[in-house]
Amino acid sequence: MGSDSGVVRVGMGGWEHEVFDGCLYPRTGMTSAEKLAFYARYFQATEVRATFWDDSLTAADAREWVASVAEAPRFLFNVKLHSSFTHGKTIRPELTRTVREILQALHRQDRLGSLLVQFPYSYTNTGSNRHHIVKLAEAFAGFPVHVELRHQSWNQEGLSSFLEAHALGIVGADMPRIRQYMPFVAAVCGQTAYLRLHGRNEKGWMLNGYDARYDYQYNSREVREITRRLRGLDRRSKNVVVICNNTTGGKSVPVALQLIAAVSGENVAAIPPRALEAFPFLRSVAREVIIETPLIEPGYRRAI
Repeated sequence: MGSDSGVVRVGMGGWEHEVFDGCLYPRTGMTSAEKLAFYARYFQATEVRATFWDDSLTAADAREWVASVAEAPRFLFNVKLHSSFTHGKTIRPELTRTVREILQALHRQDRLGSLLVQFPYSYTNTGSNRHHIVKLAEAFAGFPVHVELRHQSWNQEGLSSFLEAHALGIVGADMPRIRQYMPFVAAVCGQTAYLRLHGRNEKGWMLNGYDARYDYQYNSREVREITRRLRGLDRRSKNVVVICNNTTGGKSVPVALQLIAAVSGENVAAIPPRALEAFPFLRSVAREVIIETPLIEPGYRRAI
């Protein structure tokens, strides 16, 4: 954006989704490391989803992630905290140490974006839940931490001061305005603003199924609306992280690429061939497309 604007990094919630084989990656059967290396050619950030489910990951895994993005010097990882901390509301000392080691391994290589602490809708604003957040802040002190709160009960005037007092940031989550869900909050933690796009599939969120919930294609009007939000955030912060989490059907791919084009200053972006095939409307923002072949080095051609 403008010369006084912060750095905007756009990415997706994970890089390993199988659905991306048909709309992003050049071939099937790629390893996770190969996918990550390819992904980093086009995006400057990602969320590590595996850490939310798998408590066996270690700093060695983090070092492998870093090695995969060696050719993308500005690329950052945002680590999603394991569900036992957020959904199970427990703090396991051994797992806490492991998570800190993962964060430290990324931090040493200047690859750490933030620790994402995503609470479920059922996590309401109660005294015990506020206390648990404070304990998490203490457990991961020294690292950037952003919290996603989904229940409307947290939408109170004192929320920002409560989080700031414990060096925590709030995630601005874009999702349907239904039931008692939190509205979008345009806030900055320290030097960073964190925005997650979950889609606006009201019916899917009511069904409460993962695939249905995140099955949403942002239209051009909505992309412009989100771009305006980014323009407001990047004037107030040094870094803006945008994670497109509407991954069902690979629909996070086009909105992420459209946003990259929008913040480029030229309204164009490099579009992977598979993405252009799957989402032809991306042609309107395509600058150049990397041709992937198994026999020659990747080349470039003008998108026509």
